[in-house]
Amino acid sequence: MKRWHSVLIFLVLLVSGIVASVGSYNAASKRVEHDLGEALSLALKVQKSTVITPDTMAVFRENIPVAELRKSSRIVVRAGDNDRLTYSAECSVAAVWGISDQRLAMLFASCAMLWGIICVSFNIKRFGTQCDDCGLFLNEDNGMFYDADGKEVAFTPMQRQLMTLFFNSADHQLSKSEICNALWPKKEDASETLYTLIRRLKPVVEKHSNMQIESLRGRAYRLTPRK
Repeated sequence: MKRWHSVLIFLVLLVSGIVASVGSYNAASKRVEHDLGEALSLALKVQKSTVITPDTMAVFRENIPVAELRKSSRIVVRAGDNDRLTYSAECSVAAVWGISDQRLAMLFASCAMLWGIICVSFNIKRFGTQCDDCGLFLNEDNGMFYDADGKEVAFTPMQRQLMTLFFNSADHQLSKSEICNALWPKKEDASETLYTLIRRLKPVVEKHSNMQIESLRGRAYRLTPRK
């Protein structure tokens, strides 16, 4: 999987969590608005003056069906045109958020976090298996090799293909037939071509890394730490 695929999946999970969270908050906000409006109407019916008294507040809060909203809810009085008073009921954003169902949003957020941890762990593991103590790094996004200082190693296209084969091998070892079949599938006998490629590649590898290419009796080649 390409790195941008991992990032895309993470962003999809994250955005889905945000959308679910906002949607849940908006739904809760509408319910709260309705409940507070009903409670305010009942409280104003028992009010005998334009002044909001403790009795009015008591009736208002008693008629709020959600207990979590009772302490944070309040009646707001505003002066309109011709000094006419208007009454409205409000509560804090935190209170609305607290009663909203955020389970789906938390599920998406947890999945995004878990996916991020998995991707980071995988990249660290991949970096370690390919680059630990060798001073050479294969950037799988562009297929280029870099030394310990982050400078691009100037391999020829054929050298880069062979080095990629070494890096993708579990033990960094390749048989002669594996290399020839991968690099020259249509050539009947590529022994001399392979020998020339290895001979020219060895000094480049040793110059830019702590590795060397070791010949195993001419039947296989292995990328090993330089002694």
